[in-house]
Amino acid sequence: MRKQLKKKIAGLLTASFIVASLFTGCGKKEEKKDDNQTVAEATEAAEGSEVDTEAPVEKRKIVIATSGAGPEPFCYTDENGELTGYDIELIRLVFEGLPQYDVEFAVCEFQSIFTGIDTGIYQVGLNHLGYNKERAEKYLYTDTYDVGSHSIAVRKGYDEIKSLADIGGHSTQITAASANETTFLRYNEENPDNPLDLTYIEVDNTLVDVANGVVDFEYFTTATLEAQIAEKGLEDKIDLIPVPIEDSENFTGGLKGIFYIVSKDDTQLADDINARIEELIADGTVAELRAEWFGDSADELTLEYVERCKEYIANELSE
Repeated sequence: MRKQLKKKIAGLLTASFIVASLFTGCGKKEEKKDDNQTVAEATEAAEGSEVDTEAPVEKRKIVIATSGAGPEPFCYTDENGELTGYDIELIRLVFEGLPQYDVEFAVCEFQSIFTGIDTGIYQVGLNHLGYNKERAEKYLYTDTYDVGSHSIAVRKGYDEIKSLADIGGHSTQITAASANETTFLRYNEENPDNPLDLTYIEVDNTLVDVANGVVDFEYFTTATLEAQIAEKGLEDKIDLIPVPIEDSENFTGGLKGIFYIVSKDDTQLADDINARIEELIADGTVAELRAEWFGDSADELTLEYVERCKEYIANELSE
């Protein structure tokens, strides 16, 4: 009787142990064990090797569109056919901190940047774009990532232009949909008795034409003008007249920042880009990049100026 009872108890204990083992191993990765491995060792090995059930996150594809044709040193194609420049390198740093996106660049005609965003082919537009209200009504402007001094370029010895107050009645060249087009057309509307003589061009060779006396002046960011003067060997043919930031802001309509643009509906993408730009400004990365591209004399970009641009755009769009 006792022997039978012992057998029953042993059987029950064995069955209980098997059931417990099954529950212990549930959801665990199956491990192969050799003949000498104890049950305890096998159980411990199984518990230490959980299955990775987390599915990989699907990244959103982002295509950044640019003409790749300048202005230098902001966005251009180098001698090796690679896109580079301050604007390009900064957007690369922006997306390095946004792993939820898979990014590529597309080179296209300048006007196609906007039509491509309209049709969803591109998600970000990049071409050292200034602000204008008409564009802001159609696209989202990111935080500004550049604020720099402007200058007027004139040929050596040309003393009829000494400041922005003197440009009326003089000639220059513009490209369609550029920041200068907006600024110069508004200037002509406000000064109908002494307008600028504007010529539209497709290929920007304005500095050479200034040096040769074809047109009287060019107005652009100082860093770009200095780079182009050096590249074209015009140091002895061109004078630069610095323009105070306050005068530039008044001339361009009160805002001098440079921006990336995204679709009006793509608020999450814009928010993510903005967060990264502000992070890179705060940690000093933007200051380092600006010094690399423009030298130690580069104008400082601050979070205060970023907020100022945001408020300006918001107020203007609410009018």
